[in-house]
Amino acid sequence: MLSIFQKGGPLMWPILLCSIIAMAIFIERMIVLFKAKKYARTPIEAYQTHRRSRISDTQSYKAVGIVHDLMESIGGTFAAREDAERVLIRQATLYIRSLEERLNWLAIIGAIAPLLGLLGTVTGMIKVFMGIQSMQGQINPSALAGGIWEALITTAAGLIVAIPTIIAYHFFEDRIDDLTGEIKDLIGSLLETKL
Repeated sequence: MLSIFQKGGPLMWPILLCSIIAMAIFIERMIVLFKAKKYARTPIEAYQTHRRSRISDTQSYKAVGIVHDLMESIGGTFAAREDAERVLIRQATLYIRSLEERLNWLAIIGAIAPLLGLLGTVTGMIKVFMGIQSMQGQINPSALAGGIWEALITTAAGLIVAIPTIIAYHFFEDRIDDLTGEIKDLIGSLLETKL
């Protein structure tokens, strides 16, 4: 495996760096989304059971910090539906933005990795044809084939990095869309129940 990596040329190093960054972002975002999903799935019925006298208990049922922030912002009561809605939407928007952090890097890596691979192939083919020219037309098919497959290693490596990275990017986007829907439902329920 190491010998194949070395034969791919110098552009294998940025491709390797892309794969390491993509893997680190994937693991970190999985942890963040797992925790977010856990809190967002808190049953809405739990909020409906609370009375104003037990409003501090809502901290144990907070979904993604929105209820807690709302209570701190407006003193535990709804001054007006518009105020409550504004606070909830602002907190939800900030939270969704925090879930989307670093996802753009996955999209960038998914786009750059195959281009780096293609660039490696092009530079490798340039070397092959320069070698053919230096042989003054006396082509050695074995050397030609060897040079071509070495050039194609970078394309394969770029695609190997890009495909799972793009899949991960769309997976996270889908999960965040689901969470956004759940948070919207939660906001609607909180406004209706008027904790």
